[in-house]
Amino acid sequence: MNLSNSERVGVVGLGYVGFALVGALCKSGREVYGLELDETRVSAVLAGKSPNESITDEKLVKYQSQGLLKVSSKPLSLKNCDVVLIAVPTPLDEDSKPDLRILVRACEDIAPHLKNGALVINESTSFPGTLREVVAPTIKRTTKANNLEFGCSPERINPGDPRFGIENTPRVVSGLDASAKERTQRFYRSFVKEVFLADSPEVAEMSKLLENSYRLVNIAFINEVSDYCLRKDISVRAVIEAAKTKPFGFSAFAPSLGIGGHCIPVDPEYLLSDAGAIGVDLRILKSASRSNSLRGEVVCELIERNQGSLRGKRILIVGITYKANIADFRESPAEELVLAIEKRNASVEWFDPLIDGWRHANRGDLQNGRYDLVVVSSLHDLIDRESLLKLQIPIFDFSGKLPKSDLVITI
Repeated sequence: MNLSNSERVGVVGLGYVGFALVGALCKSGREVYGLELDETRVSAVLAGKSPNESITDEKLVKYQSQGLLKVSSKPLSLKNCDVVLIAVPTPLDEDSKPDLRILVRACEDIAPHLKNGALVINESTSFPGTLREVVAPTIKRTTKANNLEFGCSPERINPGDPRFGIENTPRVVSGLDASAKERTQRFYRSFVKEVFLADSPEVAEMSKLLENSYRLVNIAFINEVSDYCLRKDISVRAVIEAAKTKPFGFSAFAPSLGIGGHCIPVDPEYLLSDAGAIGVDLRILKSASRSNSLRGEVVCELIERNQGSLRGKRILIVGITYKANIADFRESPAEELVLAIEKRNASVEWFDPLIDGWRHANRGDLQNGRYDLVVVSSLHDLIDRESLLKLQIPIFDFSGKLPKSDLVITI
């Protein structure tokens, strides 16, 4: 995988996806120009403070001191880039509908500053047709550059995963024409071990929606099976271990408090929205999405069957990030649980050593006995298990990592 340092690469958006790309590209020797409109984040990066765990502070300082990484809030900084990667959020709006405003703005911001012949690659997740119908037309409307090429490679970032990173996670790529396909494929092959060339951008874009819709359906299903097993006094985790012995036709999913993060709760809504627009009713996916949205209520009902009414009780949620050992609480399932608890006139606090502040409820701790019960959502390695168990109150463990006891109800 010899890498030419002659091509300069711009990365638009320095969140989890963009900054992980920056790290992989700098590691392989590329000259990278990071564009981020958040001035606070730019200042932090320039000061050697990494915004997430994808790059350590030490490596960040090293890349900048070597001249490999230059970060700015000015789109003009991309004027000499041969390849520009767009890695900005594609969230849902207040009505849980796809919101491409950030992506459209990114295209509008960079369009006037692209150089002739640049390759623009969209990594941001969206519905099939986004590259062809949104990204390319938006840029072409205002750019002065000639011979631009357009490719896509929907991001496959798994924050906190110690095994799979940018370099060893296969990438699906495509482009608007044969030249863009070949160039996009060659670009990713320069720093990713395995690259799959899809027939069209729509196939590549749809593959990402399929991946995470598949996960949503199976997570919703195993959570419902978990609720059933709990009522039958059967260990669902033991059932899963038994089922995993089948060498074909089964993929294991673990029960949880619910789904979170920017991908699994969001990507299926892009598919549902686009399917609805063309008159296709994805009933199974729609049901899974609704099942997940009701998870907070279901969990409260589960606790009440075991502990009685929650009214007036004091509850501690441990680990409010959406998964263990990362400081990301986007779309955290703990959020819906807090709302469901408060609706029952119970008080709730949270404890998470990876988070400084959260907009829901008040921060608590593990050092006193003022709680009636605990719900463990994400059990980070930093959380002291002994302090948790010493509370000597019922613990509903959705992590499956606490030792079994009379007070620990493993979900």
